[in-house]
Amino acid sequence: MKKIFALLLTLAFLLTVSVGTAAAKSANAKGKEAGLLKKQAKFSDMQDHWAKQAIEEMQDKGIAGGYEDGTFRPNNLCTQAEVTVLIDRAVSKMFNIQTEDGDLTEDDNAVDKDSDVPAWAKNGVKRAVKNNFINLKRFHSNVQMSRLESCILLAKHMEKCGMLEPVSLSELNFNPFKDCGLISDEDYGYILALYKLGIIKGNPGGNFNPNGAIKRVEIFIIIYNLDNDDETVTDDVYAPTWDNDSEIVATDVGTDTVKLKWDPADDNVKVTGYKITYTVNGVNKVKTVISTLTAKITGLDADEEYEFTVQARDAAGNWSTDGPSVEVTTKEANDTTNPTWPSGSELEASSITETSVTLEWPDAKDNEGVTKYKVYQNGELKATLDADENETTISGLEAGTEYTFKVKAGDDAGNWSSYLSLKVETDS
Repeated sequence: MKKIFALLLTLAFLLTVSVGTAAAKSANAKGKEAGLLKKQAKFSDMQDHWAKQAIEEMQDKGIAGGYEDGTFRPNNLCTQAEVTVLIDRAVSKMFNIQTEDGDLTEDDNAVDKDSDVPAWAKNGVKRAVKNNFINLKRFHSNVQMSRLESCILLAKHMEKCGMLEPVSLSELNFNPFKDCGLISDEDYGYILALYKLGIIKGNPGGNFNPNGAIKRVEIFIIIYNLDNDDETVTDDVYAPTWDNDSEIVATDVGTDTVKLKWDPADDNVKVTGYKITYTVNGVNKVKTVISTLTAKITGLDADEEYEFTVQARDAAGNWSTDGPSVEVTTKEANDTTNPTWPSGSELEASSITETSVTLEWPDAKDNEGVTKYKVYQNGELKATLDADENETTISGLEAGTEYTFKVKAGDDAGNWSSYLSLKVETDS
């Protein structure tokens, strides 16, 4: 597929430097981050490797680096700390967006006190914890990062920047991975979103292999495919344009959210993305999307007027200088009634295995209508589902372990029901 927005080019560069550097640290340094990797004319351990040509082409472009002993080490595995810091840097550098640091919390203190988190990774890990990208209780700096964990971390960063929305399983009309049963519904929504954007692919056998550890060569080949399957657009100086009758309209207005839809822009090569600009309490906001003509804006105030303007971008990084706008007034927050559960409602479990469990619950009731459910595992949010979804599968559990699951119902006004709760012990 064609190159997926400029984020991936930046991510490509950072993957080669950050992951490679951290891997060199593990092999060559103690207690401090290793220096930049040494460029090699040829890598001594890649001469008969299937990815030799791709890696050498990337090295010629200044993207791929090796180690001081002349090796590339294609099968080196990446750790949780390396991948966490890598993606944090990628998003920050590409969009000049830094996920909020905020006030110190217990988790911040835990990161500072945890000797398992190296000094060079602490800030990135803190931001990931604050934004619920990772669970510190399950974070181990030197443990290998799985394919699933790496992709979910990237997807959550992209979601935070407004570049990605998880695919709703209720709208699922395709299933590219045979082993999707190993992935929770919430995580699978992210995986499908990355798949639809062309960022990830499955194995030749049709599996995603979620629990497999990420290797250097796997990351570099993804980058190579993104960087080489595209037209040359470096000489393109023409920005996208809009027809005079182009519009952006609000399709669904709530008290704190609005859904927007707009007409496509034109470009001499290809439009690769859009951004919505608006202001909340005097602060300028930007939401970026890829390959779609819709966006959901959240975090608005009730009964307030907002102006949303859309701009278009091409692969060369040219942005349109104009674009259609729309004024929207959010609804008043008159609804203060919490959703409720019918008498006798229970959270039920089925299909319990060593690593997964399926949860099911009845429909909740609300004066204006239930719009979503949230499912928690030991206090951690695991899934947010639409109102017509009353079942989800939680995977990645440990054998012979007791878990507490909870579900609550919410409406558009931000009112929530009480929890339905259930303790489940996985098979041994």
